[in-house]
Amino acid sequence: MDATRNTISEPELLDRMQLIAESFRPAAPIDRRSLFSGRADQIGEVFSVVAQPGQHAVIYGERGVGKTSLAAVAVELLEAASTLTARATCDVSDDFSTVWRKALSEIEFRTSRQGVGFSGTVGQSSEKAADQLGSDPVTPDAVRKVLQRLGRHGSVAIFIDEFDRLRDPHAPVLFADTIKALSDRGVPATLFLIGVADSVAELISEHRSVERALVQIHMPRMSRSELAEIANTGLAAARMTIAPAALKKVTAVSQGLPHYTQLLTQLAARAALAQHRAGVGGGDVDSAVERAVERAQGSVTEAYRVATATGGKGIYAEVMLACALADEDEFGCFGAAEVTEPLSKILGKPCTPLTFGRHLDRMASEARGAVLQRVEGGRRRYRFENPLLQPYVLMRGLAEGAVSFKDLA
Repeated sequence: MDATRNTISEPELLDRMQLIAESFRPAAPIDRRSLFSGRADQIGEVFSVVAQPGQHAVIYGERGVGKTSLAAVAVELLEAASTLTARATCDVSDDFSTVWRKALSEIEFRTSRQGVGFSGTVGQSSEKAADQLGSDPVTPDAVRKVLQRLGRHGSVAIFIDEFDRLRDPHAPVLFADTIKALSDRGVPATLFLIGVADSVAELISEHRSVERALVQIHMPRMSRSELAEIANTGLAAARMTIAPAALKKVTAVSQGLPHYTQLLTQLAARAALAQHRAGVGGGDVDSAVERAVERAQGSVTEAYRVATATGGKGIYAEVMLACALADEDEFGCFGAAEVTEPLSKILGKPCTPLTFGRHLDRMASEARGAVLQRVEGGRRRYRFENPLLQPYVLMRGLAEGAVSFKDLA
């Protein structure tokens, strides 16, 4: 049966629209276990680390691959398993002390006090764990003492998100010292640091001895089957379906980033509901791509504008589109050789690296917003500085007719 022909009545329409809004939230991390698809390996690693005394972990990967969503779902699962948990998100104003005050303010010590006399009632009192840190600047040993006290009541797991946003130059070595202290003393508390790969390398370089206590959990881009699971699970929650060809379009454009899978599926579902259909088809995805280009984040559209602006005839937009289509390695990197074939198709004529080599270098410079990052190593390679820019470039190319879905296969 064609999924696009399942018509729905007017009374059901508003209900389905609300369910779609609840199932797909591209602007926010997924924090419900029922809607978190894929990443079974990473969830398993989190539980394994918590179960190993003295082990801690870093969760790293590109922006947009779902690290924060993983932490949110891991907290839900760990709490269900009676593990005491807390999360803190770093920002550029934070230092070691403020991060730990944030995290430990989410946990409370509860104590019982017997009243006076035999018939005295039992009173309950509580205080935030952060209060145990005192008013002085927080030290690794102060953190260790508080976590050791908390550990008397069971396992503790602390998630420090956006670790790479810390600008305090002393923070990496202080966190490394904390990990070493917790590991050496066998404190039943596990610390998870979440950030990009560069922040992991910096942490380890500050204290080589912590490497043995750290498990590195890599969050790669999601496979197309994992992205398909996100779309199918969300649509099923709204009692909707999607045609296989339409689903293939969504996962191809998403480029391994769950944000775009959620956004495109949500917009495609709305397009189908506007036609009173419970099934999403390929035409709905085409409409979703055009709508997604219109409502893209301002930072993404501005980065594209700066990188592709030309005073006259130029091929910066075409080169960027070819970069978005280029074959990548597991770290999202590509070289000029991988750009050559897609650019030749886009321009309709043979190209060589001499045609566009300077364009790549300029898009990696501040003059054009450094939208590409030049990767150190033997052969010159590049990757998108902001991974969310790549699917946006592809969607623009599709909306403008510069490429087709077949080119994304």
